[in-house]
Parts: sequence; C-alpha cells; structure tokens
Amino acid sequence: MTTTPSLEALLRIGPFHSALRAAIRRRGLTLERLRLRLAQQDVAVALSTLSDWQQGRVRPISPKSLRAVSVLEDLLEVPPRSLLALLERSDPSGWPDVVPGMMPGFNTNDLEVVSRHDRVFVDAQRHASRIHVSMVARARHDGVDRFYAHYFCDDSVHEVRHEAVRNCRIGRSARNEAEHVTVDELLFDRKLAAGETWVFEFVIHDATRVDSFEHAQGVRCFLAQSLIEVHFDPAELPTDPHVYLQDWQETEPHRTIDLALDHTNSVHHFETNVSVNWIGIRWRWA
Repeated sequence: MTTTPSLEALLRIGPFHSALRAAIRRRGLTLERLRLRLAQQDVAVALSTLSDWQQGRVRPISPKSLRAVSVLEDLLEVPPRSLLALLERSDPSGWPDVVPGMMPGFNTNDLEVVSRHDRVFVDAQRHASRIHVSMVARARHDGVDRFYAHYFCDDSVHEVRHEAVRNCRIGRSARNEAEHVTVDELLFDRKLAAGETWVFEFVIHDATRVDSFEHAQGVRCFLAQSLIEVHFDPAELPTDPHVYLQDWQETEPHRTIDLALDHTNSVHHFETNVSVNWIGIRWRWA
C-alpha cells in the first residue's frame, strides 16, 4: 500500500470530509477560528456542524450549507469549487458521474465499519500477493446494500482484483492509474435496515511485482476494532516490523509499537477505538 494521499490528491478524488479536514489542518486553523471567519463573511455555521462536516457524519447539501462551503474554499486557500465538486459529482449510490475524476464511494458515509480484520500474505518474492479481509459493518440508514472496497497499490492498478468470498458479490469497478487506487463495489444480498449489521469477506489479489513494505487500513471516521496480520514466507523474512499511525495532514507516519515474528513467521496488531486515518504495519528487507 502506498503512502497517504496529499491534500492535492484529496481535492481530486475525495472524500469531501477528508479533503476539508486536511485543508483546515494545513491552514492551521481551529474550528472555532474558522467559525469566526465565516461569521465575518456573514455566513453562520455552528461549531458542531463544522465538526460533523470534517468527520463525515453530515454532508452539506442545503443551499445555505453549499454557500458556506464556497466561502470555506476561499478561507482555506484551496482552488475555487474544489470542495464543492466533491459534493456534486456522485449519485446517491456514491458512484461518480465521471470516473476516475473522483473515485467511487469516497463521498459515501452510509456504513459504519465496526470491525475489520486483514490477513496479508507476503510471498517469497516479497510481494503482498493476497489479502483476506473480514468485515462487520452497520448501516447508518435504511436501504444500504453495498460497500466500496478501495485499495492503494504499489504499482499498476491493472494487476489488482477483488474476489467476493462471503455475503457479497462484485459490482462495478474503477481504476485510477495516476493515484494507484482501485475500487470495487461489493454488493450485499439485500438492503439493510438502519442499525443492522452485515458480515462479509473478500480477497484482494495483487499481482504487482514490486517489494511490499507495509500494509495499512484506512479509517474514515472511527473504527471500533482493527486487526492486521501479516504472514511471511519462511524463505524471505523481514526485519524491523512495527506498527505505525498516520493522519491525512501528516507527511510521514509515526512509529508506535515494535513487533516480533512469531513461530509462524507472522506479526499482528489489534487496536480498538481507532480515530486516525491510517493504521498499519511496516517492515524492512535485509
């Protein structure tokens, strides 16, 4: 998996709330200071609303809210209509009108990921060729029937494919070669009711031929349970495996926990209540 997208990339591909949060942090403004500057432009936005927007809990959709976003673009010194475009270019399912200008599903926030378990298999050629993902998600409203599986790869996106394993099937797919990102719709068997949970599994097959050195889970707003396992072929073992965290505004990840290979040549990390944008495991090759 590649390093996290820059603000410039987020303004192109979304999601809106992550682009907004990254822009606010780059300007070094608190939400209260931003609220006051909006008020000086005769735009009244509650502090709680700004917080909801940047956390992805609420999307600005009313004319009043969209005017506020337009003023925010000027205050945050981002290109005109760059934030507004992220709100306008997806249909209700989250699939954009233009692909891959904004990758599908980046603006949707209709599923809460309760638990995610990634099992990464690194082969003797140092490639993370297979990733088995098990997830538990909860519908935020009635009618949710899909999940968007995004994957940032190390090389050509055309060497990556998703395989549905349990309680889902593959729908539409899109590839963005410039950003090294793929997305596949995983369609559920039925529409969920608000608050209902769904358990599903899929496998990412990555046939790219470059050395893998990390795997991370992207966190939209909050992840109650995160488990990452990395299994290495005994013929090629890494050094210095460790856990890292990284937020959108950070250019480099920060190391948190050192890991050691166990008797199965594997490492793992379990974390609860994750609120940073990326949590992952990195390693080196001798």
